[in-house]
Amino acid sequence: MMGLATYGYAASVRNLRELEYCARFLTIVVLLIIPFTVLSIKLWGNVVSEIVDAFVVVMIYWLLVPSISALIYWYTVGINGVDAFFESLSGFSGTGLSVLYRPEDYPYVILLWRALTQWIGELSVVVFSGALLPHIHRVLSRVYIAERGVKIAPTILSTTRRMLGIYVFLTTLGTIMLMYSGMGFVDAVAHSMTGIATGGMSTNSESITYWYRMYGIGVLVTSSIIMALGALNFIDLYNLTRGRIKEFVKSIEVRWFIYVFALLGFSIVILTLAERGLDTEYITVALYNMLSGLTTTGFQVGSVVDYPDTIKTVIIIAMAIGGATFSTAGGIKLERIAIAFKSIMWSITRPFLPEKAYIAKRLNNKVLEDSDIASVYAYITLYIVVAITASVMLYVTLCIHDYVWSRSIVDAVFEVISALSCVGLSTGITSAMMPLESKVILMTCMYLGRLEFTPVYVVAAHLYKRRLTL
Repeated sequence: MMGLATYGYAASVRNLRELEYCARFLTIVVLLIIPFTVLSIKLWGNVVSEIVDAFVVVMIYWLLVPSISALIYWYTVGINGVDAFFESLSGFSGTGLSVLYRPEDYPYVILLWRALTQWIGELSVVVFSGALLPHIHRVLSRVYIAERGVKIAPTILSTTRRMLGIYVFLTTLGTIMLMYSGMGFVDAVAHSMTGIATGGMSTNSESITYWYRMYGIGVLVTSSIIMALGALNFIDLYNLTRGRIKEFVKSIEVRWFIYVFALLGFSIVILTLAERGLDTEYITVALYNMLSGLTTTGFQVGSVVDYPDTIKTVIIIAMAIGGATFSTAGGIKLERIAIAFKSIMWSITRPFLPEKAYIAKRLNNKVLEDSDIASVYAYITLYIVVAITASVMLYVTLCIHDYVWSRSIVDAVFEVISALSCVGLSTGITSAMMPLESKVILMTCMYLGRLEFTPVYVVAAHLYKRRLTL
């Protein structure tokens, strides 16, 4: 549908270049649809009953789908295999790191395809983690903090339909808002799709900077609203769209989103005042980039590499924390952060209470068991270990290939956290010229971050258990 629409547009304005690329795009899509349809018919009716098998399917899915999309990039515009897969995985994982040089020089059909990969990829993550997991397995639903009783609708199908309805409504609303702010129709559609999906891929190499320079702060405000909505829990969005303001405001993740943004925003203001004095435009842009990191969207204004390491560190923390559970955002997630913080508070207050006193460990009216808290700490620990390991590996590979120039280890950490939390903000390290090993490291981070480690963790544990029992 997208290819045909773009083809019709190109034909109406007699753009021969667009017509040629649309024809190539439609050709490869049709060629890929045929074997996919045959395979789907053959597999129809097969049910995955074991949870480990289900996660193996998920792990394969997140490699197979980007591989198919890479063929589209390769055939349509001739991008080499590695870069095509990098762009595809970055798109479907909602990361937004790009190896395309000057996206504005590419045909509309490719720019819209990039946006669509993020839109579809992020929706599939929400459907899987929020709508399917709670019905599949109790333990895994607790890992994702999505209890069976917390649903938008009674069934999986109706929940998925309502989620899709919210997604389409917000995307349409975002398109209208961005057009009102000054963007053209195609750019507004693409940025609304990637904004609501917290993916962040842009149709311009300067990202939001290009429109900010032309239309001013209105573009920042509009895109900030879109990013924030995309990073919220779908249940909270459902309450908001239904007019249930009281339930929306009471949400622990809505409140923690405000708390974290306020704390990190205050830090940026203080650091800027200490280093540059009262520079309102600098503060505004830095706050925007921090919000982009917190929502894990990746829309960018200005050059992040020029920030001092202190402000980069604040943005790194924002990217690591990420958005809400049951949302399109990546990162550790706000609810996990809230649980970890409350757990620390409970541990601190325990020695001052009577020996037989009972501490009710609750969050959002949900009773937390020790296993729930342990799984949160396990996830955060795993995230930190992977982040440190990948950062060191990335910096070493960049040094070996003399690719670092004046960049520091902080820039390498920034890039890794951006990939691991599926953000897309960049200090300029990510590009087509980046060494192959560095691309592999970042792609691995995108893959693990999008899966939230859980499928890999479960499958590895299962294989280890089988080895012990043999």
